[in-house]
Amino acid sequence: MKKKLVIIFTVIFIIIGFITVAFFVWKGKKVQTAEGLCYVESVASITGSGMTWNNRYMGIVETQEVTKVSKDSEKVVKEIFVEEQDAVKEGDKLFEYDTDEMTLKLRQLELELTSYYNSISTMYDQIETLVAERENAPDDQKIEYTSQIQNLQAQINQTSYDANSKQLEIDRQKSAISNSVVYAPVDGVISNINNQENQSEQYMNDYYGGDNGEGDAFISIMAMGDFRIKGTVSELNAYSLSEGMPVLVRSRVDESIIWTGAITKVDLEHPVSNDNMYYDGPGENATKYPFYVQVDSSEGMMLGQHLYIELDYGQGMTKDGIWLYEEYVILDGANAYVWTEDKDQRLEKKQVTLGEYDEEMMMYEIKAGLTNSDYIAFPDDTLEEGMKTTRNIEEYKENVNIDDEMDIEDVIIEDDIFMEDGEIKDETYMDDEILQDEINVENGIIEEDIKIDNETIEDDYDMNTGEPVGNIKENGYIALYEEA
Repeated sequence: MKKKLVIIFTVIFIIIGFITVAFFVWKGKKVQTAEGLCYVESVASITGSGMTWNNRYMGIVETQEVTKVSKDSEKVVKEIFVEEQDAVKEGDKLFEYDTDEMTLKLRQLELELTSYYNSISTMYDQIETLVAERENAPDDQKIEYTSQIQNLQAQINQTSYDANSKQLEIDRQKSAISNSVVYAPVDGVISNINNQENQSEQYMNDYYGGDNGEGDAFISIMAMGDFRIKGTVSELNAYSLSEGMPVLVRSRVDESIIWTGAITKVDLEHPVSNDNMYYDGPGENATKYPFYVQVDSSEGMMLGQHLYIELDYGQGMTKDGIWLYEEYVILDGANAYVWTEDKDQRLEKKQVTLGEYDEEMMMYEIKAGLTNSDYIAFPDDTLEEGMKTTRNIEEYKENVNIDDEMDIEDVIIEDDIFMEDGEIKDETYMDDEILQDEINVENGIIEEDIKIDNETIEDDYDMNTGEPVGNIKENGYIALYEEA
């Protein structure tokens, strides 16, 4: 019997002890658990994606700027000294005109000039004869002689003008004969010789070369160097770009592949057709202009490849280790903390060890206490340790409640104001609450209707005193309205 009592008391003691321990464990967890929900992101996504400061522009790889060498359509090419893909230097022979035909034309021009001079000489002789005859003629016939003399003088003036023009043609023809050989104006590579046998090559150049304009050139010389990038920018953003701005060029297939370069030209004089270039961004109906980027190295690029272009603010720089934007780091004296998600998906304030600070990027190096696989939250005054965390932004939006007594100064307000016929319409967004103000000014009184969650506050204000002159409905919102 005594033994049974000992066993019973022992079992009861164990049960009581278990209940006591469970109570304190439950109480401890309850103390450590805070209300609310907090959104967290992985360190890898925050440090990997960085921040977007600027627009992206579409670009295409094309050849360097092309120098066009035209051919005189009235001349015949005797010999071409180069072939496509030949490297040439400034001053090298490109082609030569046939001078035989030009020499024959020169002879013809010289004969025409001689004919003009002979005509002038003949007319001077006629004038001299008419002047002598007029001296012996009766008075009633002198007027007729004078008229003939004046007519001949006018013909001499016209013929003299024609002779001068012919002399200019002769001078040009002589110059063309003496300069029948055309030389390369720049160093480069012969990219195209525009003759009837190169139609397929010309098509490819037109397709890939964009505005290079080789179609109206007899010989096209591509400047020595690598590829360049041609981008398009809307007129809304065109004046934000300028020559010399550093840019990053990213592959559309793999954005980790990056080239660096600088803008060499923004061409505001030649807008591009919407059909020529694909454009990604706002302002689809706006005029678009081409701009050009010279990359530091074109290794890995292909002619005709489509790329992304963005202004370089340092986002392309890679750093060893973990670098976190300063907004995520909480400084408390000599200590630094980050809001992190623990293993139970609860928020905790975790101490980290800081290294260097990048003033330009406003980032701290995290030496210890954080890994790329950790999830962290953006600090604000509502965060508490023990708060439940979520990695789903939609879940966070659905579960976040806005306190009705929150300070209006803590609310981000976006105003769209349109003035028409003396009426100001103000749509103010306070998270999920919408304030719609319609203000009408009549006889110095402002009549104002405010809707908050479909509940209406009707109030009249005197413009001179600013005091309310009507009744305010929904008294629960008076304090909020007065504070606003």
